[in-house]
Amino acid sequence: MLLIIGCTRQEIPQGSISPVGDHYERAMQLCERNHYAEAELILKEGELVAEANDNKLELQKCQGTRYLVARILSATIQQRNFEMLHDQEKAANMAQLVTLAKELLHHTYEQEKIAELQHQYEQQASDRRHYQLLAYLFGLLLLAILMVLVILYFNRRRIEQFNSFLDLNARTIERAQHRIEELSLESEAHDKEISRLNQKITSARRLTHERLGRGKEVFDLILAGDKMPPSVDDENCFIEYYSVSHYATFHEWAMDYNHLTARLYTYLILQDMGKQDDDIAQILCISPSAVRSIKSRVKARKKADKM
Repeated sequence: MLLIIGCTRQEIPQGSISPVGDHYERAMQLCERNHYAEAELILKEGELVAEANDNKLELQKCQGTRYLVARILSATIQQRNFEMLHDQEKAANMAQLVTLAKELLHHTYEQEKIAELQHQYEQQASDRRHYQLLAYLFGLLLLAILMVLVILYFNRRRIEQFNSFLDLNARTIERAQHRIEELSLESEAHDKEISRLNQKITSARRLTHERLGRGKEVFDLILAGDKMPPSVDDENCFIEYYSVSHYATFHEWAMDYNHLTARLYTYLILQDMGKQDDDIAQILCISPSAVRSIKSRVKARKKADKM
């Protein structure tokens, strides 16, 4: 018996906890006093504890089930002890207790798995809502950018159309004046034709002067220290007047910058008039930070070869 206990002790894993070693020590002491039956029972109990320790970490993976795991291990040890003592009734009771504890452990594990799956589902739903919100905001941002680009495009087109209109009127007046000079040099009288051409010149000048006149009024208001009228049409008339009265400067801007909007043209005109950023903010009734934003946008439109 001592030889068996000694061989068994050598098989104890290095990582076994001390209570397992205590069983073998007690078994050795009982054998020395010739209590072999009790020593064998203690030895069997030590083997059960060692087996339980091997499975303990795996069984304790289920959070919140430590009590059930401990109950199953304890009842299993007691069941085997009662079987070795041939007490079948108590062994059967322990077996029923083990079965019940295992069922409760399985149920607890399922509940924890369900709770984990529910948490994962809620997390995924939260992530989906977050991504949907980001997509919605990104869509709004793209829509806002598109609207700004459309507004800038139509403002640019309006200025280009008016400049084309001014050029057309100027060419009409020039051709009419040239034709009048030719008719005046001829020997025959062309009074009706000359009168018609003069009416054509007057009409072209009137159409031009209506908007240029309003632009001149706005220009004079600013020179007098007043603010820019809030009307968008007044601002466009102001730009159109400056494009005619300072054609060389305006043409240089058209060559130096890419796709300037009406507000950017207004900033350049006011700056060309000798106005500082603080003055421009007061004239346009905007904040200094808005003026700085306009200034940076003008700088960004500068052509690369002109930098």
